[in-house]
Amino acid sequence: MNQFKMSLFLPPISPVKDSTTGRIIQPPTLTPYKEITLQEVYKLITSSERLKTLTETVRRATENGDEKVYRMLKQQTLPYVTPCGVFSYRKSDSLTGPSGLIVVDIDHLDSRQEAEKLKRQLFDDLLLRPVLAFTSPSGHGVKAFIPYDLARIPDTKQNISENIHWAMNYVQAIYDFHSSHPDREDKKNKPFRQRRGPFRQGLGTGLFPLV
Repeated sequence: MNQFKMSLFLPPISPVKDSTTGRIIQPPTLTPYKEITLQEVYKLITSSERLKTLTETVRRATENGDEKVYRMLKQQTLPYVTPCGVFSYRKSDSLTGPSGLIVVDIDHLDSRQEAEKLKRQLFDDLLLRPVLAFTSPSGHGVKAFIPYDLARIPDTKQNISENIHWAMNYVQAIYDFHSSHPDREDKKNKPFRQRRGPFRQGLGTGLFPLV
């Protein structure tokens, strides 16, 4: 049985700064805490009372319309995983082994109800066959972990990239959902997250918060 191994990173993933001086008082986490299986990720999401409390706090910031506090809490309090594989360091070229999973990450849906509906639709999709689907910390997004054939293309990065682009294009073509964002109108037409920096979505090596 494929356990779909990945890395678990503890918070914070962004620097913690003194609110008065702006001085960094805690640097971001750059090395993984441990290797973790998909089954362990599922157990954390469904059984951890501490994680449930942290998630509720993050979501309250969203409900209050405080985007700055939401981002800060998400980056500085929630643990993160790298579903696409095991990493020795928080950098794309530090992938030590692919998991056989890619991620479809959809953000800024119009309501929690729409997010829940899309989550169920994706999980039941017989072509995608996600092994895990859950809502984002905000409650207005969906993340689906989708298996793929590790042997289809010899080049690991190319294999991940082609599979994630196929999955994103498929979801956008098949499913009817609406996305909006209070600050960026173009989000209505671009609901898929475009990750920047060393963890690029194109390589499927992004950090994803556990909720």
